[in-house]
Amino acid sequence: STSNQFISTESSKLNPPVADASQGDLPGTAPTGQLPPVDKSVDLDGDGALSLAEVQYAAFVHHGLSSNVIESLFNEVDKNGDGYLTSIEFNDIRPLVLAKAESAAQRYLQTVDKDHNGLLSLKEAQEYILKEYGIGNRDVERIWRLVIPNLNVEMDATMFSKLRRRIRAMSIRLARLIMKNADKNEDGHIDKREAQKIAFEQEGISAGDVNEMVMSVDDNNDGELNAPEFADFERIIRSRAIDTSKKALKVVDRDGSDTVTMDEAKRIAFDHYGFDEKILRPFFAQADENEDGQLDPVEFAGFRSVIRSKAVKNALDIMQEIDSDGDGYINNSEAVAMARRQDDMDPKETFNLFIIADQDKSGKLDKVELADFLRLVRLSAIKFATEHFKEFDMNKDKTVTIDELEELIELKYKIDRIITRQFFKKVDVDSSGDLAPGELVDFRHEIRRFVTERNSQRPYDSTKSNDQDSTHSESNEENLLK
Repeated sequence: STSNQFISTESSKLNPPVADASQGDLPGTAPTGQLPPVDKSVDLDGDGALSLAEVQYAAFVHHGLSSNVIESLFNEVDKNGDGYLTSIEFNDIRPLVLAKAESAAQRYLQTVDKDHNGLLSLKEAQEYILKEYGIGNRDVERIWRLVIPNLNVEMDATMFSKLRRRIRAMSIRLARLIMKNADKNEDGHIDKREAQKIAFEQEGISAGDVNEMVMSVDDNNDGELNAPEFADFERIIRSRAIDTSKKALKVVDRDGSDTVTMDEAKRIAFDHYGFDEKILRPFFAQADENEDGQLDPVEFAGFRSVIRSKAVKNALDIMQEIDSDGDGYINNSEAVAMARRQDDMDPKETFNLFIIADQDKSGKLDKVELADFLRLVRLSAIKFATEHFKEFDMNKDKTVTIDELEELIELKYKIDRIITRQFFKKVDVDSSGDLAPGELVDFRHEIRRFVTERNSQRPYDSTKSNDQDSTHSESNEENLLK
């Protein structure tokens, strides 16, 4: 950990008195024992001297200052030009680094200071930190108090520099948590392939874009990301997520408020993932930082991220059910079998969706790709249900009610009407008394699952056709419910 260097001089331990180094030293020898030791948290290799790379890393961790900036300062204080800093020389570079950090804070303050009074309020800090880092308002308030105890006092550039340092430290800690799961070879770094998997899982970002993102944050140009570099990588993903959120909001926002209500969020999440309000409400509340009952683009980005994560977890559960060869992936045959069993989807259509979801073109779907595949299958099923909706609307009142379904179900599947009503009530997530296309898809799943389980308990009858072997001569009503 590099936790003490490059912070305020008042708390520095790098200012002890220096003994006279002129006595008892041979020419050309280092006055060992005379100079105070270097900061161990900066001296990563423990050789007693601070290399350019070590100083660059420390400054990058604390302040995000680039290697080029630090190299210039390093050369300025490295009096003997040996490429290493003693504790005295490091003590000389500290105020220079702090000045650079404060200068950067001053410039950035002009961007986040919304009322242009030259100072940063807590509200302004919460707004920009949520947007850039995804760190919530309560955490920002707690960190603010560590810099200025009074929440009503505004920060100047010097205080803002200290706040930025603490926020950066928190973002690096969060980055390390993500790295623990993603760093497959456990080398403490994220390579390009690992970065691609993370970016795709979090935000569906393509491999080509990820390679450019990695290059832009790889400060030491070693082709992989350490924790502070990965924290910057996550900031880019966050920025991409907000851009996508703004576009998605225009589609979801039906009342033109430039925000998303629970009803609007529920509608899109149900169609894409089958998530009802019971599942969504805690996610919505978590994303609604200002607790106003609606999500702005930044909050909506957080909501979408949590929903995507939930979809991936669901996909992992489903994978265990349909991964017939147990290899931890879903191949096209397994995908076709699932889509045919669940939605009676044509194998050609399934294959087309499979190709779209197979982001890395490996011929198999991992858990993230499977989540996308399941979403595409659901949307396709809803599209089919929408196109054939009127064929179930017997009385042409533009709704499909239990009365219109239970007779058909009883005739085709010999299912008691009481059971049909139970399924109807289960999938009628908005309790409207009628089924929207998405609910109709879920109703079909319940019926098909019930029939499959019931038939599996009976002796096999070769004279009866299997649901999956139905012919094209059946009516559209039957096709929709198969």
